[in-house]
Amino acid sequence: MKIHRLFAQMTICCVFGLTQSAAYSQGRTLTATQLDSVVKTDLDSCTQQTTALKSGRTDPETIIPSSNARTFPTSRIAKTLNGVWRGRVLGDDKDVSVDYFWIIDTKRNEAIIVAQRTGKSTLPEPVVAETTPKLTFLMCAHEGYIPSKDTPQLHEFVKVDNSIADATKILREATGKKIGNTKSTLSQLWRELVATGYFTSMPAVAYAGGFFRPLRILPVENAIGPASMSLKWDAVYRGGGATSIKFKEGVPIIGVEHVEFVGTSATRGDFLVSSPGNGKLWKVEARIGASYDLAFDKVTLGPLQ
Repeated sequence: MKIHRLFAQMTICCVFGLTQSAAYSQGRTLTATQLDSVVKTDLDSCTQQTTALKSGRTDPETIIPSSNARTFPTSRIAKTLNGVWRGRVLGDDKDVSVDYFWIIDTKRNEAIIVAQRTGKSTLPEPVVAETTPKLTFLMCAHEGYIPSKDTPQLHEFVKVDNSIADATKILREATGKKIGNTKSTLSQLWRELVATGYFTSMPAVAYAGGFFRPLRILPVENAIGPASMSLKWDAVYRGGGATSIKFKEGVPIIGVEHVEFVGTSATRGDFLVSSPGNGKLWKVEARIGASYDLAFDKVTLGPLQ
């Protein structure tokens, strides 16, 4: 029996090209330096990523192996997301100056995002430390890329406040509309903002806003290794002017955003990563109001709080 088992083992290894090496049996593990590169997201990330997408292959060093994967409590992810985030846009053939911010209330599972070209910024320039959380979206230049397939684009949000107590003040200052009060929820503020006709009044050359509810953060079981993390929300978008999405006046776009992250620990802390080979890409899909389907090539959240 021992001879038969040994023969079978040798046959399988020869047929499938496997070797009895310790490295193969233990699996691949990335170093701290390699993980720092994986969680880093900037415009330069597209150089290798674009090649990977065109060739149908992904560099193994950009994929988080099971040995480096980590599962983090949903409460910790919710804590990191909750608060006020200041956004900026880099790339797309030009410097894009936009009043951009995201207010997220994970206690009520709702959020509001605003982007408008008004020539001002409602939130001050953030002071960024090593531990400051960022939520970064990268679109590389390839077929299907929106708004251009020639230049990559990066949307980066930096967390500037762990509290949403100033949500009413921020939205009033940004829109010029006297909406809500200090106790208003984000859903109340969104309804009042829509009711003022803000999204049909041409307040800027380009302007858009979105309301997300409910936010759902759930672990996703993997066949091998730690669970990944799913983030999903229903979305309503409104806007107008010279935006890449061609809004119809008074017509909301209704859809869903969803992603699946792989968690890992790098030098600066714990991160969630969505990219080819890691979880599932962050997708924005419209169901009503427009034909709109967008996937980001890489999204990272971290360091987690």
